[in-house]
Amino acid sequence: MRALLSGFALRDDDGTGLYAVKIHAGEHGNTRFVPPSSVNSVVRALDLPPDRTFLTDTTVLYRGRRLTAPAYLHHAFEHGFGLPATPPFIVADGLRGTDEIPVKLPSCCEGTTARIARLISEADRMTVISHFKGHLLTGFGGAIKNLGMGCASRGGKLYQHSSVKPVVRPKKCVSCGLCAAHCPAGAISLEVGPAFISDALCIGCGECIQRCPEGAAGVDWNQDQGVFVRRMVEYAIAVVSVTRIDVFVNFVTKVSGDCDCQEDQDGLLVDDIGILASKDPVALDQACLDLVTASESAGESPVAGAGPGVDKFRAFRPDVDGTLQLETAQMLGLGSREYTLTEV
Repeated sequence: MRALLSGFALRDDDGTGLYAVKIHAGEHGNTRFVPPSSVNSVVRALDLPPDRTFLTDTTVLYRGRRLTAPAYLHHAFEHGFGLPATPPFIVADGLRGTDEIPVKLPSCCEGTTARIARLISEADRMTVISHFKGHLLTGFGGAIKNLGMGCASRGGKLYQHSSVKPVVRPKKCVSCGLCAAHCPAGAISLEVGPAFISDALCIGCGECIQRCPEGAAGVDWNQDQGVFVRRMVEYAIAVVSVTRIDVFVNFVTKVSGDCDCQEDQDGLLVDDIGILASKDPVALDQACLDLVTASESAGESPVAGAGPGVDKFRAFRPDVDGTLQLETAQMLGLGSREYTLTEV
């Protein structure tokens, strides 16, 4: 690990900077996330200052152990993240996922502003550690997704995943009124039957999703892939515009067809390949995808028989084109798909 990251060691630390290490602590029941021991190896290899380094991630839209900061802190600790085992773990978007800053997007983007977790913008520098694996909407998730989705506030995630607004599932709603009581825009009413969200008044903060005890308020997950990928990449551009990123590190290990936000399900797509690092997230993800494509499928893989040259993520989820995020990221100037692979 030290040899791999030797070219990214800190060279201009003035003794006051705070260093964020963006990780994903895995969902409850998931064992394939990058483990604390590997995260520690990256921190040591980069010689990050112990008293000024912290691990971070953001809350999520769906119900579970990562919905609020207190719950996520307990969950992260159970997975081995946080003092004394690792640098401290801090949730980047606050108690309920609403601590954010607006970041103006460049003219090449369709959106005007991105809603980024405040702590991400306040860190002086950041290292991004990603687990390279599959994803329902992007085909695969690596450095680009960890930037664009993983550094967004709850409102930013809602914008990327849906038509900006949350939805109510009438069959689950028990008309308890908690969503209406906590809606900062007064957009929710319960005059007749289940809760109703006014599109005209809703500001897309996602507070109702966090508050609903029945899981009735949620996201319309039937998102067009092209729209989702474009928004995710634009958010990645916003993150790199407000935070200096020293290095992106992708672990191409335990490569599953689904992301770490889900419990372990099917077998692994390929055997472990290794660890890659770059200053360019697009080149890094492209190299990882090429290595997975060039590999044989694992023995008990859900895409068993998919040999070298076959896109394993596309074989696992035929309707989702993972290269779309790479094309979009390069087109918008986040990075280049060209790379030189140096083995150490």
